[in-house]
Amino acid sequence: MPTLIIARHAKAESPADYGNDMDRPLELIGRQASTKLGQELAAAGYAPTVAFVSPSLRTQQTWKLMANAFGEVDTRVVDDLYETDVEGLLDVARTAGDADVVVMVGHEPTSSRTTAYLAGDGSETAALKNIALGLNTGCAAILEYDGAWAELGSGSARLVKVISGRDV
Repeated sequence: MPTLIIARHAKAESPADYGNDMDRPLELIGRQASTKLGQELAAAGYAPTVAFVSPSLRTQQTWKLMANAFGEVDTRVVDDLYETDVEGLLDVARTAGDADVVVMVGHEPTSSRTTAYLAGDGSETAALKNIALGLNTGCAAILEYDGAWAELGSGSARLVKVISGRDV
């Protein structure tokens, strides 16, 4: 069954300290949370074979630290994930081909909005409440899907859980 993991980058340095938002690195706690998030996903049995990652420094760092918990992953940096909307994120996810587990590492508010958009019948109430005010940094929403990636759409998936790397 196809599984989509929508992860938000971990805690980054303040925007005030950087002239360009793209160049904001992770804080120490963000680096620790990224590592733990990868470990928590692996321990829960989620091993992505494809990763779509925003080009920002903080998402790149988040993914590299998460990825240490997995084997080989086809990693694709997608410029369009930096500033996108729900449909833009879905356009990228729909290119996953025959991958079983896909992870997307991006930003708010698109991560939580896309999760809410996809979450249909059978979604876990606690997980829905968890993302209602936004997906926290260093967390990932897990959505199971019963179709082809190309057909991913509104209410077509089940939000089964939110996994956190933040408790470090």
